[in-house]
Amino acid sequence: MEGPPGQERVSGTMTMLTGRGRGSRKKKKSMKKVLVVTSLIVGSWGAASGCTDEGKAGDTTSGRTSGSAASTGSGGMGGAGGGPAIDPSDLNALVAGGYVELSWMTSSKPASRIVRVENTMPSGPDDPMATVVYEGAGAKASEPLRNLVATTKEAPRTYHYAVYGCDAPGSCGGGPATAELEVTLGQALVGGGYNMVFRHAAADVCEDAFELGTAAETSSPGWWKSCDSNCVTATARQLNAQGVSQAEQMGIAIKDRGFPFGRVLASEFCRCMRTAELMNLGPMVEENQGITGFAYDEAGRCAATMALAAEAPAPGTNGALVGHSGHQCGVLDALAWGEAAVYKPDGKGGAIYITRVDSSAWAALP
Repeated sequence: MEGPPGQERVSGTMTMLTGRGRGSRKKKKSMKKVLVVTSLIVGSWGAASGCTDEGKAGDTTSGRTSGSAASTGSGGMGGAGGGPAIDPSDLNALVAGGYVELSWMTSSKPASRIVRVENTMPSGPDDPMATVVYEGAGAKASEPLRNLVATTKEAPRTYHYAVYGCDAPGSCGGGPATAELEVTLGQALVGGGYNMVFRHAAADVCEDAFELGTAAETSSPGWWKSCDSNCVTATARQLNAQGVSQAEQMGIAIKDRGFPFGRVLASEFCRCMRTAELMNLGPMVEENQGITGFAYDEAGRCAATMALAAEAPAPGTNGALVGHSGHQCGVLDALAWGEAAVYKPDGKGGAIYITRVDSSAWAALP
């Protein structure tokens, strides 16, 4: 076997020094010295070559995902004495459909634990602020994307994952391998778990006949449900031609992105029902009194809307509500025609506001 450039082959040196004749004793002494020095050189090269492909930190960049690996230990082949690495390495985290896929190189320990913390590095495997994502003997894991919250300009969110080696269940430590992940709203909506509260599409045809009274006192029951666009006889405001096209285009863009819906609710006003129907998000549109303006409990409309925004959609789906502005309800009162406010139920009876999405922004939503 040849050594590194500039070193002679051991066999060549031995052949050159095995002849007999005058001065053979001196040559034998020289041969011993050469053999000792050469064997040290060859031994050092062999030890070095044993770890040339081990212990490398790998970049795990896929889409908007990044990862970094911690040290993989010392010694040949990644661990002391040429064995497996003492600590896990090469943790990768990436979004694939509705899941976060995780993979890593295992250590010499029999199991691994992965923990996750938002916007800061885990302090250790038992960090009280961390979520335990996985613990077991495997080298791959996944978690539903709905467990995470989308990042936005208003509220940037970076998830920090760390994998530790475990000697026994619950007994983990050592140096971790780490990875970072940011989930865009476009990615998050594919995984489901969000509620979108839309204002109906553009509507300026005719006017609402509020003088006809609420549902509890009217002499013309259901006047707000009328879709009559003849303003001589109409009792409610209707979508205009722009609003019809706006609702249709919103629905096309949303479906093209693959965002799944499990439920669609709408105010009983015709302009809201038609917006929801024209969007055609999949489920049958359900009328809802709570988000219906004026006709029922106007004072409680905001609370009813936010309660619906806080309800967790069926796993793997999102929810849509189509209602009105014109009431004191935070960002909902400022929505333009066709615009939506996106919320993430927090599992505690509330909803996390994510961002607003203009009616024309769905196709290019990051």
